[in-house]
Amino acid sequence: MPPSADPLPEAGGPATPATATATATAAATPAYSTANFASVYAVLSVFRSVIQTDIQEPEDLAATVQCAEGGAARLKELALRLLAAAAGRKGKGAVAEAQWPRLCSDLAAATVFILRSLQVPEAVADSLDAFVAQSPAVRVDVLYWLSEVALMDNPAIKAAVDQGVGKGRRSGPPPAADKRDQTRLQPFAEIAKQRYWLFGHKTRQLYVESLSQRGRGRLELLAQTPDEFAAVAEELRAQRNHAPKELAERLVGEVVPLVEQQAKRRARVERALERQARAMASVHIYETRTRKRQRVNYNVDEALDEALVDV
Repeated sequence: MPPSADPLPEAGGPATPATATATATAAATPAYSTANFASVYAVLSVFRSVIQTDIQEPEDLAATVQCAEGGAARLKELALRLLAAAAGRKGKGAVAEAQWPRLCSDLAAATVFILRSLQVPEAVADSLDAFVAQSPAVRVDVLYWLSEVALMDNPAIKAAVDQGVGKGRRSGPPPAADKRDQTRLQPFAEIAKQRYWLFGHKTRQLYVESLSQRGRGRLELLAQTPDEFAAVAEELRAQRNHAPKELAERLVGEVVPLVEQQAKRRARVERALERQARAMASVHIYETRTRKRQRVNYNVDEALDEALVDV
């Protein structure tokens, strides 16, 4: 064993100040994202009736994440319950351990935009044991990922939120969905082992993702201007199958009008900026005098030169 620069204190003897400080710092600084940990605990505590977990205090969640006192079984149970909530399952024990690889892979393919900012390696989806074998930082990020998806997609959680803000008491049919009110990145269609993604809120960009094992998770930009969308629609119409032609009709009917409207609005803004630039170019800066016959110079360059000369 190599010699240590700072010898350890003898058994029963007093600890050195350096050793005590290092121990206190290691105990106070968790080996995971505290923000993601707090978000997971908030979801578990607020929606305990939906997720059906026995986590009561932050210390319980910390012990579960750290697998303290043989808590691997408890960590597995928590992960399965969050996966069930993220997948929209209902009922106790709706997800078995054998379903972990398939559900995790499907969920990861649909939520690439969340996983990009997290430490979630592909090995997590191999098995539940592979997830437990990860570091506490990865475990917290995986639980955070599942809780975020549950907040977005779980119908029971959505109903609880609507009831909490008063929307659940409204009567009558729900209002029609606004086509402009769309998520930042959402799957638009899936044809022949290719998934088409629509990105943007006020603008639209069309991406394609190959569903093969090698190409999964890689997005390729197809169109973002009216001409590019029209070209993609023509290519889809030229195919023999019915699904590409249906996708072309959706693009022409739903996306292209909005893209054209945004292009016209952008052109109007550019013309307004050009008019403003021409108007500013025709403004003459000249010298005038006040009523008290005091000299006032409105030429900024000359004023700066005079100030520099005075210095």
